[in-house]
Amino acid sequence: MDANKIIEHLNRLVFFNGFTSEEKTEVTNFTQNFVQHREGDLIVQQDSNDPSLYILLDGEVELRKNEQPDIIISALLSGSIFGTVLALRISPRNKNVIAIRKSLVLRLDRPMLDRLNPAVINKFNVEFIKVLFRRVAEMNIKVAWERGEIMRITSAYGMIKDELDKTPSLSKEVRITSNLMYEQLKNIQRPDE
Repeated sequence: MDANKIIEHLNRLVFFNGFTSEEKTEVTNFTQNFVQHREGDLIVQQDSNDPSLYILLDGEVELRKNEQPDIIISALLSGSIFGTVLALRISPRNKNVIAIRKSLVLRLDRPMLDRLNPAVINKFNVEFIKVLFRRVAEMNIKVAWERGEIMRITSAYGMIKDELDKTPSLSKEVRITSNLMYEQLKNIQRPDE
């Protein structure tokens, strides 16, 4: 792929905003690390030991697991980064990454990182740290939302339980089950206790 085309892709992504023109040019010198994928191509295979990080420069990919191939875990668009957590430790990939349309990825592997200027590596590291912080913040928001949902469900079930407790025709088994469910919901709501 032409270096100027690659630089056009890099210029469109927020990830590379902090890189100088010279640093972007240095990155484009690793032409073998810019890989074009067709729709349906397997970019990362589950259970492989590929320690690379990937930046999706253009296109769209899906994350799926072998155990549930019909379920899309996530869809990623241009600018997305994948492989970050597993690149921090050596372990098999836990998902397949599949191109769902023509896609261009930058594969950051050890040979490339060993040859890059330390200033460029530092900029990659800063951007990866920003990505990881954003992901932690997003997970915290999701956890807070889910905790709120659990509290609402527990409250609603508490009202239903109160009504069930007033029903004289309820069997002992239903009462026991109802009480157990309510206690479980309360325990989920307060995991720290």
